[in-house]
Amino acid sequence: MPGSPLRGPKGPAAKAARVNHDDTATQADPLDHELVAKHLSEELRATLRKVDEGDEAARADALAPAAAIVDALAAVGLLEFAYLAPGEGEEDDGPIAWLEASEAIVDKERDAVVVAGSEILEVFEGPITLEDPPEHEGDE
Repeated sequence: MPGSPLRGPKGPAAKAARVNHDDTATQADPLDHELVAKHLSEELRATLRKVDEGDEAARADALAPAAAIVDALAAVGLLEFAYLAPGEGEEDDGPIAWLEASEAIVDKERDAVVVAGSEILEVFEGPITLEDPPEHEGDE
């Protein structure tokens, strides 16, 4: 949503930042972030570390608590997600739609937590790239 404090500054002072998605080796472990450590039990964080290492039993153990946490956040309107449609060219992406998450469930067939939502908050007709992100409505 425009004006969200998590999205950073808006208007002329806002600056686009490039994200290097290939630089995961130098990023800090998100499970060690002080707010994660404060709000998630050590037991759940240990389970998530095992999931990250490929432990399938740990993955099964983590699905229900992960879904419960995400579902609680979605229920109070704290989560949005984006769908980025494929573009016609190889380099460009198509339109992007921001949606409000309404629920999260454990999908046993996919062996994952699935986030769902149907309220479209905003659509930007592409093509867009990560280097040239769209401006949100009302940011001007």
